[in-house]
Amino acid sequence: MKEFHIVSTGVSLITNAQRKNVIESDIKIADENKWKLLLENPQTIEKLKDFIRQNPRQSCAELNTLLRVIEGKNYDNIEVYLFGTNTNSNELARRAIESYLKEIGIKLYNPYEVSGYFFEAQFDEEYAKDEFKKGIVELLDRLISIANKKLNEGYYVYFNPTGGLKAHVITCALAGFLLNCDIYYMNEEFNEVVFLPKLFYLPKGKEIEILKTLSKEEVISGEDAKNLFNKYNDELIRLEIYGLVDIERDKEVYRLKITSKGKFILRNLVF
Repeated sequence: MKEFHIVSTGVSLITNAQRKNVIESDIKIADENKWKLLLENPQTIEKLKDFIRQNPRQSCAELNTLLRVIEGKNYDNIEVYLFGTNTNSNELARRAIESYLKEIGIKLYNPYEVSGYFFEAQFDEEYAKDEFKKGIVELLDRLISIANKKLNEGYYVYFNPTGGLKAHVITCALAGFLLNCDIYYMNEEFNEVVFLPKLFYLPKGKEIEILKTLSKEEVISGEDAKNLFNKYNDELIRLEIYGLVDIERDKEVYRLKITSKGKFILRNLVF
C-alpha cells in the first residue's frame, strides 16, 4: 500500500553536525545571516549528506523515526512531505534530508515553510509574533488539506511530529488526531518508536445539526447568522474552539461558516 509521511522538520541535523564539527560549531541557530552563507554554498549540503550517510538514524530526529517506520518496506510506495520554518538553518537541514531521501529512492512532496520567528524578527518583533501565529493556523489547514488529498488518492497517511518547533509539533499531531491518522513519535529517552493513541473531538447532538445546516451554505451572514448564534450560543462557541466553524464578529456576530475540518468530520467521522 502507498504511504504518505508528513514530517515536522527541525534542526537536529544541524546541531548534531555542529557537535561533530562537520560544519561550523559556533554559529547560533538564530543567526540568519551566517546560515544564509552556508545555505548558498553547495559544499555544505554535501557535508551534511555525508554526515547522514555515516549513520542516518543518529544524524537527526526526523530520520531516526521515519527510517524505523518504513524499514523493510518498498520505498517505491513511500512519499514524504517535510515541512519546516522559514529560516535558513531549517532550510539547510531540509535540503540535506530531502537530498538523502531522494538518493535512497523515496519520493518527496513539495516542501512548505511556516514562520520561524527568527527570520521575521530581523525586521520587527511584533510582526514576527503575528506572522508566527498566522502561520500556525495556515499550517494546520494545509496539513489537513494535503493529508485529505492523499487519503482520497488511496495513501495510508502518517504524521511524524518528532522534530521542529514545539508549536509546529503540536500542530502536526493535532492534524493527525483530527484526521484519525497514525501518529508516531520518538523521544531521546525511547528505544523504539511510539505510536500515539488516536484522539479527536466528535461533535454531538445539536452540534451535528448545526454543522449540517452550515454545510448547506457557503456562508450564513447578517440576521440569519445572529439568530442562529443566539439560538445555539454554547454549541457554536464549542465548535469554534475546536476549529469546526468560523465565527466573525464585530460588536455582534455577523457571519458563520463551516471550516474544512468541520466538513471533513461531518463527512467522514459523524454517523
